[in-house]
Formats: sequence, C-alpha cells, structure tokens
Amino acid sequence: MTEGIAVYGDDGPPYADADANDRDNGEEYLTSQVTDIPCRTEFPVVCLPIGHYRHHEPLSADEAADQVAGLFAELGGRAEPWTLPGAARDRTAAEERLEDWAGPPEPRSSVLFWAGHGEASPEGAWLAVHETPGSMRTRGLTPENFAAFIDAEWSRRISDPHAWAVVVIEACGAERFADLVAVRLLSGDKPRRLAVIGVGGYGAGHLGEFAHALSGALASYTDNDETIRLPDLMLRLHDRMQVGSIHADAFDLHLAPPLPRARLLPTGVTSPLDVYAELRTFLAQLTADERSHFIPKAQGAEQGELAWYFVGRDRERADISQWLRDKLRGLLIVTGSPGAGKSALLGNMVVQANPRLRDLLVRGGHLRDLPKAERPPDHVFDAVVHLTGITMAELVRRLAHSAMLDDLPDTGSTAQDIEWLLNELGQSDVPFTILVDALDEAQEPLDIARSLLRRLAVLPRVRVVVGTRASTREGPDRPENGDRDLLDALGARETVRVMREPDALGRYVRLRLNHAREAGVLPAADPASIDEVARQITAYDRHFLYARLAVHEILAAPHLLTPDGNHALVSLLRRDHRSLFAAAVERLAGRSVAAVPLLEALALAQGRGLPRADRIWAVAATALGDGVPVTDLDIDRLLEAAAPYVMLDFEHGQSVYRLSHRTFQEHFLDQPWQAT
Repeated sequence: MTEGIAVYGDDGPPYADADANDRDNGEEYLTSQVTDIPCRTEFPVVCLPIGHYRHHEPLSADEAADQVAGLFAELGGRAEPWTLPGAARDRTAAEERLEDWAGPPEPRSSVLFWAGHGEASPEGAWLAVHETPGSMRTRGLTPENFAAFIDAEWSRRISDPHAWAVVVIEACGAERFADLVAVRLLSGDKPRRLAVIGVGGYGAGHLGEFAHALSGALASYTDNDETIRLPDLMLRLHDRMQVGSIHADAFDLHLAPPLPRARLLPTGVTSPLDVYAELRTFLAQLTADERSHFIPKAQGAEQGELAWYFVGRDRERADISQWLRDKLRGLLIVTGSPGAGKSALLGNMVVQANPRLRDLLVRGGHLRDLPKAERPPDHVFDAVVHLTGITMAELVRRLAHSAMLDDLPDTGSTAQDIEWLLNELGQSDVPFTILVDALDEAQEPLDIARSLLRRLAVLPRVRVVVGTRASTREGPDRPENGDRDLLDALGARETVRVMREPDALGRYVRLRLNHAREAGVLPAADPASIDEVARQITAYDRHFLYARLAVHEILAAPHLLTPDGNHALVSLLRRDHRSLFAAAVERLAGRSVAAVPLLEALALAQGRGLPRADRIWAVAATALGDGVPVTDLDIDRLLEAAAPYVMLDFEHGQSVYRLSHRTFQEHFLDQPWQAT
C-alpha cells in the first residue's frame, strides 16, 4: 500500500478485499510518496521531415515532425529542428543528418523521426528524398542504408549502459521498411535498448498517424504514473496504430530506464475517474504557485479534499469539531450505514482543518466558507490514513512516519513494532491526533481496532478519530442485523452517527444535475425536471451512494429527463444499488464487447488494483472474453464510458484500477457460473 491523494468524490473509495463493502460519500486523503527509480531526464528528438519533392506530391512533413517533437517533450524530449529548406533535403543532406544523429559527441538517448513518402513491395521497401524519381527502387533510401546508421549509432551508444534509441519511420510502406531494417540489424551485432517503428502500410499513408497514436498512448497515463517505461509505451502505441509494426522486444528495450513525466499532481491519486477528471480541470485553472500549494504540508504528511459536491452534515461536523476542541486524549467513532456519507464528512473535516487549501477552494467556489466555531481547529490532524487494503504493519509504519519517529526497529515482528510505536508515542510530550477512515476495508480490521487503535487512544496525549461501519458484514442492500463487531473491537462509547439526511440528498442531486445542465450534458433538462428527479430520489429514502449512482445513469442517458423518458426514469429509480450497476453494465456492453470482461477482471481481482501497464488488465480481460482480444484502446473507451464505476489508484508508482464499490464486484461474483 502506497501513499497519496485519495479523492473519493461523492460515493467513497474502493473496497480492499473480499470482506470489504462499498464506501461512502466522498473524500480525499493525501500523504507524501517517495520513489527511487533512476530516470533519464532529457534526450534529443532528431527529425528528418521530407515534405517537398521534385517528382512527388508535397506533404505536411514538418507539421507532423513538430507534433511528434512536442509530444516527446512531455517525457524530456528536446527538439533538434532541421533548418535546411525543403528543396535542399536531398539524399546527401539526409545522410549527413543521419550521420550526425549516429555520431554525437557523447553517447546519449535519442528519438529519430523520419516523415515522408515511401514505397514497398514484396521485393523490398524504399524512402524518398527531394530528388527521388517517381519509382523509388533505383534511388530511394533502402533498409540496408538506414540500418547502417542505426548500427553506427549503437557503436557510439554502447558505452552508456542506460542510453536508448527509438527510431520511427512514417511513410507509405513504412511497416515493410521497418521489418526489413529489423531483419538486417538482427543479422549482425544486435543493437540493444532500441525500438524500430514503422507507421504506414503498403497503400497510401497519412502523415500524423504516429502523432495521433502517441498522443493517445501518453494520455492513457495518469498522475499516478511517476514514470513511463518504454516497453509499455510501445505496447500502448501498437494498440493505437492503424497500420504499422514495432520491433522492441528483439532489441531488449526493457533494459532502458524509465522516463519521468510531467504531472499536475506531485503525488498519487485515489479517485473515481470522473472525479479525477474534474480535479485535473480545476488544477489546470490554477496558477503554478496555487498548484504548488494545492496540498498543504502538515508534519511531513500532506492532506486535502476534493469538495465539489459536499452538502449537509452540519450537526455531525459540529460534534466532531467540538470533540477535537475539548478532548486531549481518547477515541471518537464516526459511524453510520453503508453509503450514508461518513467518508465525505471526514474528508470535509480534513480540508476544513487546512487553511491554505480551504481558502483556495472557497475562492474557487468549490467549498462553503464556515464560521470558525463550526469547523475543526486549524492543522489539528497530525496523521490522516485511509485504511482500504492496508495491513497492520503498513499502518504502524505510516503512523511512525507521520509522528516523525525514528525508523522502525528491524524486529521482523509486527507485534513488537506495535509495542515500539505505543512506547514511543506514550513517552512523547507532543500531542498527536490521528484520523483514520475505512476501518472496515482494512485487511485486518478487527485486529487493527483491538490491537492498535484502541490502545493508541488511551495514551496520554493521543487522540484517534476513526470512520467505520458498525460491522464487517454490513452492505448497502443488506439490512442491519445488530452485529457490531467493529464497534465492539474499538471499545469506545463516544460516537458520532451519520444519519440519513433527505434535504441534503435532494440538494446534492440538484447540484450535480444542474451543473451538468450548465455544462451542456443535459440540454433537454430544465430546473423543473431536475427538481422532480431530486424529489423522487429523496422519496425513496436512499443514501448518498444510491444518489450518486442514479445521477450518473441519468447523465449517461439524458433522454430520461424528457417527457418520453419518464417511464424509464421511474423504473430506473426503483432499483437498488446492485441493480443500478447491472443496468450500467448492460448499457456499457451495448457499446463495446470488451466492456464486460474488463469490468469482470476488476471484480475477480477482489479489490486489488489491476495495472494496465504491460497489458496486464487487457490480458486478464481477454481470458474472460471467450478469446476476443482486448486492447489498451478498449480500456480507453471503457474508462471514458464507465468513469464513475472505476476507481483510479496507484501502487509502486503506477496507475492501477479497481471497481469503485463492493456492490459492483458482487454483481459479477454472484452470477450462477461463479458458484461452480
């Protein structure tokens, strides 16, 4: 379990394991993240665009080269423009530029991009320069010529064990050309840490296809991806290229170090994908200075909350704030039914306790400015930990880090580590306030409650606020049965219970749908129809989780807010949480045959995040989809169409994905074929 922002939006974070249930109404937690991956920071992008010809139609080759160089700049690429006029880019000039690329003063990584006319046949392939005649077979550049320059570049680069090269040829027949270049290179002293890419088949090619594929591949990474591994980038490129070939495995590209990438957020994000998109939109509007302070520092940890649609909970927030002002030690439990909004409330407490972030969101119109008496003390939380998927050992480590204690002793025993932490905090003269949420979704919730949280709360200067359900067996569509195993394990009697709040639920629905109407997503809706939807959802006496699911199905089918769609809307709102998701799955399946196996793969992961890197998620989905190949492009389409139902998270510096609610997992796991 790594650390970072958790931006759970309106309905809560992911579950962690087979016993965890879906989460509540939105939050964000953040701590610092450290990685130790070596990266190369800058490399030249050497372009050879040939757009002017004596015997061929002109091409927009320079524009294509500019696009490619600009995209590689996101990874540290530095464009090296070709200053020769188009009519001077003949065979001699092209070979001189290739020679300069192949023999730099010092070994370095690089991208070489050729754009222009080409020709291919079963007998061979050729690239044209300015003076090349109509038939390129006699005076065109051959794969053997091209491979010789790559060989020369390798002989210079071989002395740097981290340097790599990516060679891209975009032209008619470039797929055949790249294949022949690869064959020639493999027949000799094979270059390493190399990719050879050909974009364009035997027929007419269209310059710009590589830039389009590269743009899509780069966009498939998120702020959770600290770096990009070149082999993974090649896989994502391959799935987005119309026609072409990529030779990378044969040239050991996996030995190349990862490339750093520019990110709006400096830390990992845990968020439903629709909320993540809103967060990025908000951040893009801030100044660089505001972005740098978006997440305020607090005792070495960082915290924040995305509060776009938080409403209500005034009484509960006031009760928690009062407890924090009055108590010097002890444990406060924030509990309530699944989906009631516990996590949203705790997330709002976190942001209200951080003056810089609070003021920033108030100025942006995303947060209500509260009187001082109604909010928690500034900087009150010393440690904020979201417990989904966390182990006891990881929680001890993170609390020790937040308390700025010395490194954990190398005992090899979690029990001894707990005693060490309790002893260190017990002897400290510094007050220490902990907020932990989603106890029910930890890997060892009852042990964490009994053996750690309960014992921390009796220390002289330690306060613990914990968000949890009453039982490990509660669910949004399962009635309460009186089980209180988590509350009993915590042993505390000071409790804030988050109750249903129909008025706030109605305000939430109106806020979401009116925002969508103003953005043009619901063009046929009017305030009266939105008020009626809010009234109907409120009448069913539902929680925030249900309201969020219903809102997103309405956003996916705007006709539901028209008179003709009223019957379907009434039918939709009569469903429970699981059947609402079933309707979403049916809708998504109608758009793509890959949607259901992709979602099912996330369900079978039992709450553990699946990475899309190295096609791991796609391969798992292919195995579940009767052999129908699933590509990275299919994942792009799913994540756009199913954004509210898929949670973005991060592990080991890369993006992972999971279903955003336990309810969604149960839709797949409770199918008849899963019981055999």
